[in-house]
Amino acid sequence: MRDHPDVLNVSTESLLGLLDTAREPILVRDLEGRILFWNQGCEALYGHSREAARHAHAPRLLETVFPAPLEEINARLLAQGAWRGEVTRRLADGRQGVIDLRWSLRRDASGAPAEILETGRDVTEARKAEEALRRSEYRFRNVFHAMSVSFWELDFSALAGMFGALRARGVTSLRAHIAENPRFVRQMMEASQVVDVNEKSLQLFEATREQLLGPVDRFWPPSSEHVFAASVIAALEKKPHYESEARFRTYDGREFDGLFTCCYPREYLPQGATLVGVIDITDRLRAQEDLQRVQAELAHAARISTLGELTASIAHEVNQPLSAIVTNGEAGLRWLKRETPDLEEVRRAFDRMIGEANRASGVIGRIRTMAVKGEPETTRLALGALVEDAVLLVRRELMAHGVALRVQVPADLPEVDGDRVQLQQVLVNLMVNAVQAMAEGLEDEAERVLTVRGAVEGQGEDEAVVLSVADSGPGVAPERLPQLFNAFYTTKSGGMGMGLSICKTIAEAHGGTIVVTSAPGEGARFDLRLPLAAAPQEVD
Repeated sequence: MRDHPDVLNVSTESLLGLLDTAREPILVRDLEGRILFWNQGCEALYGHSREAARHAHAPRLLETVFPAPLEEINARLLAQGAWRGEVTRRLADGRQGVIDLRWSLRRDASGAPAEILETGRDVTEARKAEEALRRSEYRFRNVFHAMSVSFWELDFSALAGMFGALRARGVTSLRAHIAENPRFVRQMMEASQVVDVNEKSLQLFEATREQLLGPVDRFWPPSSEHVFAASVIAALEKKPHYESEARFRTYDGREFDGLFTCCYPREYLPQGATLVGVIDITDRLRAQEDLQRVQAELAHAARISTLGELTASIAHEVNQPLSAIVTNGEAGLRWLKRETPDLEEVRRAFDRMIGEANRASGVIGRIRTMAVKGEPETTRLALGALVEDAVLLVRRELMAHGVALRVQVPADLPEVDGDRVQLQQVLVNLMVNAVQAMAEGLEDEAERVLTVRGAVEGQGEDEAVVLSVADSGPGVAPERLPQLFNAFYTTKSGGMGMGLSICKTIAEAHGGTIVVTSAPGEGARFDLRLPLAAAPQEVD
């Protein structure tokens, strides 16, 4: 050692002390497997004390399961002087551990094998995590390829560079930039790459896998560019997912309606990866259109039926101005036949004739509006005017049955978005039902009152306009209340049972509800609840 002053002269006892304090499990055994040295790291990992481990047979003590026959491993150790591999060992508390082992063979002065130095590293949790990841990827791949939904794996990492260039130019709002530069959406599509698709995608887009891979813009027609832009903005706003209906284009150019869904896994966003789903909803939309057409036809038939019930009232409303026109015409002729025609009286008579003609025209126009078959048209409506029109159609019916009408609709009642004809149909139906209920269920001398009220109820998102139609009739039996809005259910001897059912359908189509409250002998009240008109859209 004097010849090499730079080499530290460490005694065997000191070396063993250093190895004993090491955190890494270190053991020394002879060629038969008997443990000669067992440090604190081994005690901490395996749970066996030094006394229990000393001279014990290591493979049996630890119930070691090797990756290959032990004879083969020992042969490799003798030939190469070292071996490394993972084994499974049972710990003192009964748990199984996966240990990454390193064996080094020490030979004596004559070169004969003497002892084996073993170091180990507990990789149990790491292997569990790897196995969980493998199973997760396996499940993902199974779902990805087996689901009856078109799945796309997209790489949009190139968009990061595009957004960086925008920021460098001082652009702070992507929405505003897109509004000013619509072409940018198509550029984002061209930069977004399809990297994988499932079998359903091949069927839906009528292409091979190779044909679908590449830029995604080929499958997005211009009519759906706003959906793609909204999905990108949702990702930038760190939303977990995005969903919208959109139009798509197959590989050969055919367009179809689809439900577009996109999720943004936080662990993959930094790499620019996302998963997109497309569901063909062509048949569903067609079925919805057919349903809406049938509902519109039923509503039209119900309006015609209601007008039939109001024939007497309508005839009276039209006959009155016509009679007045005849009377004023005759008066005008008489004024003209006088020796000195009174032209001023003639002018007044003609003015009255024009006024009555306009009145008759208004009645006929309202009737025609209800009778004409057409597509629903959503506009912003003032409910006060709507109630006035409905009252004019049933006014004669009210008078014929001795019903007093009370209208309590504030002039400043908020507007709603809806179809004028359909909502007027609901009001007329409710008022006619109320009149008939009072006519059939009350004694002649009983007071008959029909009240129409308008009010705003709720707060915030729940704020809505409520139109109430209440009568002083006999009311509805409790057992009948749940069935009132069922199709073909009626309490009238000659009724079809479609009126209230159609009223409910119309209310729900407008995003609202219609409910009834009643008690025998206390009349019935129908509440039509409609959301307030949407605020004008602002461009960001």
